[in-house]
Amino acid sequence: MPDWDSPPWDNVVLVTPRHGVRNQWNTAAVRRHCRKSGQRMYICQAEDTEGRDDGALGLEEHIIVAGMTTKQTGKIATEADLANGTRGKIVDISLDPREPTDLTIDPETGATMLRYPPAVVLFKPDNCSFPPFEGLDSGVLPIVPSKMGFSIQTGDHTKHLIHRRQLAITPAYAFTDYKSHGQTLEYVLIDLEKPPTHKLTPFSAYVALSRSRGRDRIRLLRGFETSLFTTHPSEDLRREDARLDVLTAETKRSRSLQSA
Repeated sequence: MPDWDSPPWDNVVLVTPRHGVRNQWNTAAVRRHCRKSGQRMYICQAEDTEGRDDGALGLEEHIIVAGMTTKQTGKIATEADLANGTRGKIVDISLDPREPTDLTIDPETGATMLRYPPAVVLFKPDNCSFPPFEGLDSGVLPIVPSKMGFSIQTGDHTKHLIHRRQLAITPAYAFTDYKSHGQTLEYVLIDLEKPPTHKLTPFSAYVALSRSRGRDRIRLLRGFETSLFTTHPSEDLRREDARLDVLTAETKRSRSLQSA
């Protein structure tokens, strides 16, 4: 059993099929980072307004902390390998100048509640190939809130145009199995427990188990159904493989007779 409080396993990443488990793990990991580093936790809200009247709406929340391991969720510069899923750390956070001086503190979590997305977050990707920005250290990238618009229709069939400003980053201490696709993670903790609402497939298990660089860097969170690895993932694929095996044998036999 690894020592989860010492390197390298103290930075292990969880891969799970459960969205709720991912959220809880990320929140717990961020709080642990705050305790160890002394950094302040911010609850960063999206800024949603309707139409042109700037009427404030209900807001979606994100957690941000300086030094936090995070993932970029929007496209920045694909030519510099900075795309959706790029992992790195938050170096610094500059708040929106509209924020009041007496920010609200959540009594349960101790987090500081922001009214607006930060003006800018300095983000250092784990891997980068872009030239340095003037005034910033090499490899540090300024990220500002993204803007988008979308329409919704309410029960009275009225359409509403929503404008959203949101920081396109999220904690990256845990991934769902489908979001981990394409990621290479150094040390991984795999959750293969069947989700309550759907069945875990062998393909999902393969994606999760292939995220690291070898079995010595992978551990399982808990037990799993053995049928996940003893049952063929696709009966149609199994029949097609059998059909191709028969055709291969017939082709070899035919060529053998022709050469004789």
